[in-house]
Amino acid sequence: MKKKIISLVTLFLALIWIPTAVLSQTANHTPQKQAETEQAKTLRFYLVRHGQTYSNIKEMTIGGGGNAQLTPKGRYDASSLGLGLAEIEFIAGYSSTLGRAYETANQILRGRNLEVKQIEGLKDISWGDAEGRRIDDLTENFGHSGNDFAFYFGTYNDPGFKSPVNAENMFQFAARFEAALRQIAAQHPENSGNILVTAHSSMAFYLQKYRANQPLAGLANTSVSVLELKNGQFHLIDFNNTDYLKAGFAREKALPPLEITLVINPLTRLQQAGIMEGTTDSDLTAEGEKANQQLRNALKSTEFIAAYSSQLGRGYKTAQSVMANHPILVSQESQLNEIFLGHWEAEKVATIKNNQSEAARNLFSTTKLIHFVSPDEGENGEIAAYRLDSFLSSIGKKYEFSHGKVIVFTHPLIVNAFFNKRLPDQVWQPGKGIQVVTLLYKNETFRIKE
Repeated sequence: MKKKIISLVTLFLALIWIPTAVLSQTANHTPQKQAETEQAKTLRFYLVRHGQTYSNIKEMTIGGGGNAQLTPKGRYDASSLGLGLAEIEFIAGYSSTLGRAYETANQILRGRNLEVKQIEGLKDISWGDAEGRRIDDLTENFGHSGNDFAFYFGTYNDPGFKSPVNAENMFQFAARFEAALRQIAAQHPENSGNILVTAHSSMAFYLQKYRANQPLAGLANTSVSVLELKNGQFHLIDFNNTDYLKAGFAREKALPPLEITLVINPLTRLQQAGIMEGTTDSDLTAEGEKANQQLRNALKSTEFIAAYSSQLGRGYKTAQSVMANHPILVSQESQLNEIFLGHWEAEKVATIKNNQSEAARNLFSTTKLIHFVSPDEGENGEIAAYRLDSFLSSIGKKYEFSHGKVIVFTHPLIVNAFFNKRLPDQVWQPGKGIQVVTLLYKNETFRIKE
């Protein structure tokens, strides 16, 4: 009996003592483990200058105080760079709050499930009073080209520099840019990996501190510089690299264009009665329903990655019927609606044709519908053409490098106006039956599939 009591007491004391020892051991080793974790963690920032802008072409000094849109080349280069960086697995994407950088980041990350987050500290350096000037103007006014950065911004290691145009100096910019990178790093405390950061040519001012006394060099549009953060220290791995862009160009050229199948709704009851529809709606005829079934059978083996239709009943019903064999949802979009004809809505076609006005002639023309001007509150042909063009271009950009096809259900007049705008050399004649036209989209250009 005494032995049992002694054993229980010993066990009780052991239970008291062991946690104390464990806690002491944990306290001693936690900092070491944290240090090991920090040592193992490595972030690589892929710093990309935005694509070409209109201000770049005009040699304007638009910095952190304004924005300029990307040119078509700028968008193309950004998309191509995304292909060139396809093997790089990014854990996050960030950009400055200026549109040119944000759009570039989204083009690069197109097709990846990553949201681009905007950081104020990544903004371009401010040109102060010289925002919006031309390079030549600065040369004339100050005797120094706008490319003489030391004159206007100082150097990255001179905190006391006073700019003659009240610009942000390099030291201030470098400090806030590094703070922004560390802010990003703080969002990923447990991660190692690659992070995309799109910003501006002024990144070169910050990176100069890591370039071992080399002359200050600029950054090409859509160039890549890689900055590694390890053990709290930055190391420049790559600078102003355009090889990723060149690789992207080669891949882009090898990719087939995106196919966009346009389906124009078949015969409706109002059309059969000789009534002008526009946005006025009616049911499909039995012949129209049969045409939908035939097209459904013809397209049942085609792989579609997206489907869109107008919000008008005849367009959406056509989409539902044709896409019955496909698992994807049809998204209704007002931009695909037919042209609104104002007082000519639900008018007899014969009455409008007998009008003998220029508006009537243009409305029924295969080549001049884009010049249609409504005689009252209706929609003009040019506006309708722009509406459809904008929508088709947006889905083209979205799915350009995807595997699969997109199908769009819309209406005859607006398609005619679109052809007048984007494919003026192609004559397309609206008909009463269902019509199918396949467009090929690549690099912001449309053509018809033969």
